[in-house]
Amino acid sequence: MECCLAQGELLRLEGEKNGVVLRCTSGVIWLTCGDSRDYLLSPGRSFTLAAGQSAVAEALHTAECTLKHNSVGNAMQRPAIRLAAC
Repeated sequence: MECCLAQGELLRLEGEKNGVVLRCTSGVIWLTCGDSRDYLLSPGRSFTLAAGQSAVAEALHTAECTLKHNSVGNAMQRPAIRLAAC
């Protein structure tokens, strides 16, 4: 699944059963997932959300990203479907 986020737009992400990979393709995305650390994703960088984990992502500038289920060893990843605007 591809997403385009306006500056300041928030997304709530769910790791579901196998986890989700968020990959920044343009802009800058700030991410927090409750582990007391913040993550900045620039183009080409990705973050893997573990199974059952939740996170909030915010576009610091207009940003584009992709979301895929974390399916290790499977080249064909289906789009993440549990995505909700905050």
